[in-house]
Amino acid sequence: MAKKRKRNKMDITWNIVDDYMKKFEKMMNKASKEIKKADISCSSHILGSTMIRFLSANMANYYDINKVRELFQDILDEESTHAVIKAKQDRENCTLDAPKRSRLN
Repeated sequence: MAKKRKRNKMDITWNIVDDYMKKFEKMMNKASKEIKKADISCSSHILGSTMIRFLSANMANYYDINKVRELFQDILDEESTHAVIKAKQDRENCTLDAPKRSRLN
């Protein structure tokens, strides 16, 4: 008989979180399509910002407000650092891929 591998609590937790994040992503994509289809000149980001407000309010009720603020700041810092690194890589790739100019002599 094959021995069953014992799953640790973090594996179980992350599987649950991953399932719900996939559902959230599908919901955001569906909302974006519906908003575009309705042609109301509104961005689907309204759903994201509303979700952030909802989640932050719930987190503030559960955690200390300063902890929530620090978490959001950490997330923003990570995202901005990633954006800067990506922009530098894109600029470098653009420079490397640029056609060489021929000299006219």
